[in-house]
Amino acid sequence: MILAAQACANDNVDILASGPAKIPSRIAALPPTSNKPRLSLSATDKAKFQHFISNKQITEKIVYKSPDLDTAQVIDTILIAKALTLGGMVADFDFVKIPNSARERAMVVSGDVTIAGTSQWDWWADENSAEIYKSDEVVANGSFEKGLYTTKERAESIQINSSADLAKVVCVSNKSWRVDWNTLARLPFKQLADAPSTESMFRMVNGGHADLTVQSFSGTPDMSITMSGITLYPIKGWKVPLNGSRHYVVSKKDPNGAAVFESLQRGLAVMRQTNEVARALTESGFYNVNVKNWKSIQPQ
Repeated sequence: MILAAQACANDNVDILASGPAKIPSRIAALPPTSNKPRLSLSATDKAKFQHFISNKQITEKIVYKSPDLDTAQVIDTILIAKALTLGGMVADFDFVKIPNSARERAMVVSGDVTIAGTSQWDWWADENSAEIYKSDEVVANGSFEKGLYTTKERAESIQINSSADLAKVVCVSNKSWRVDWNTLARLPFKQLADAPSTESMFRMVNGGHADLTVQSFSGTPDMSITMSGITLYPIKGWKVPLNGSRHYVVSKKDPNGAAVFESLQRGLAVMRQTNEVARALTESGFYNVNVKNWKSIQPQ
């Protein structure tokens, strides 16, 4: 049972403390694993996760409205933690710090990480089915929308009346984000720059080396996202839809991978009955009701 987040650093691994479990009686608990599941997360998002969960009991009803939940990775980690607990896993996490999503995926495939702390696209999970387990759908096909994020000053000054106006701006993303990159490459940006991590994207936008980056919406009142001390804001009125479904992935090369995956699937089934995942994604702003009537920028 994952209860409070009290981390102790150990080079590249941080350990999340645990407390006594409260498993619903209708779900039989799995035996404790000999090795703790390793879950990947950036240092910035780990701190947000720990702060959010520190005063909450994971099996109780959670209200997913908090400045801590301004990235999809934090929300994913909370949902994974709750699903594993509801699924009967009595275990702690070892949090493995990862620099970027490409490294995260590589570590799941190799077995250096038990479960990715970020949901993954269906195409990637299917391509790597020999090495990973793919959970049931977390984000439905076509429901993933992102915003055009920039500094507060540029969010107010950049004028976009149609997709043609994108020719005036430089966007930064990551080539390893295949769905994002392929979508953005078909938009008429002045330039599409590559950066290795989300933190790097934020630094490039903040430093004026790029005009904007495309990121998941957050549930903060102004929909802002803070990363490494840099806060970016969406350009109002426009959003970018991405095709594909998202899933949690577990390494088949980890000796405990099968048990972790079974627990994850059982927990997700319970959460579907109560609409927990959809509620979390809506309350946190991932499914942002404030952008419902914003115009979609479609690839050419």
